Amino acid sequence: MPPTEHHLVPGPRFSNASDVLEEMAKDATSLRGAVAFVTASGAERLLRLRERNPLAILAITARGAPITDPCALVTLADAGVAVGIVCGTQAPRFHPKLWIARSDATLHVLSGSGNATAGGLSDNVEQFEYFAIPLVETTVVDAHEQRLRALEASGVPLSVMRGTPYWEEWQRQTRRRDRLEAEIRALDERLAARSASDTLNAQLYTDLHELYMRTKAEVLIPDGKGGRRPYVASRFKQALERARREGALVPLVARMVKDPTQGLHHLADAGRPDLMVETVVLDSSRPYHGLFNDSTRADAETNLELARQKGATTR
Repeated sequence: MPPTEHHLVPGPRFSNASDVLEEMAKDATSLRGAVAFVTASGAERLLRLRERNPLAILAITARGAPITDPCALVTLADAGVAVGIVCGTQAPRFHPKLWIARSDATLHVLSGSGNATAGGLSDNVEQFEYFAIPLVETTVVDAHEQRLRALEASGVPLSVMRGTPYWEEWQRQTRRRDRLEAEIRALDERLAARSASDTLNAQLYTDLHELYMRTKAEVLIPDGKGGRRPYVASRFKQALERARREGALVPLVARMVKDPTQGLHHLADAGRPDLMVETVVLDSSRPYHGLFNDSTRADAETNLELARQKGATTR
């Protein structure tokens, strides 16, 4: 008896759920799924499975309004797919992502996080697990099939719902939601751009603050009385905090690199160019590296070289 196969998705064999469903459909005599949402892009991908294996009888149970596209369900039904809709008060709680296919000797099970959408099946970062279970493992096979049957029992056939007041209202709301979706996408894009910018600035601030703290802990400068004291770059710290509040860290660094302060000389004399702001500008491994222009990078390279030369002379 062949052992049960188990694959993590994405993984070495499968990149996404679409890859697994194609494998499941190759020799399937039935392929059924229960998901929360179905969109036009998801329906398109599911119908490709039937093109590869016309013998596969695809059935799907999905949550009704609001996110599922009723036109996508009609497209599937018109192609011969048995479509069930979960409606009413239980619809918001219906959130599975389960696919089961049967072949002559194997039960294929795919379960994970993605819905029947382009994103859920292939484009998003999702996670799934895929099992290929020999049919002779009857206890395990029955448990998986019973789980899907319980989900399918929540659905009402699409043919029953089409033409009802619920269906007409769903279609009207979908058209309105499509218009609102464009506005929501624009808001999401604005927020994502703001998040990306703020994330880079937060990382830049963290690295600059670490330079300040390390300098205070590791660098000694003359105290004017014949002794030495820790170098506390108070003005740098004040400027850093102000620029952080104003979202102006990159301009601050650019100004400091263009017109070096006394701090450069202190760090050069101490033989610690590694603590200079210029190192942050030139570190190409940092995600914010692209925020600095060529002129700032050139100034940083010049300053670092001068500091190294001065440090060598001092030593």
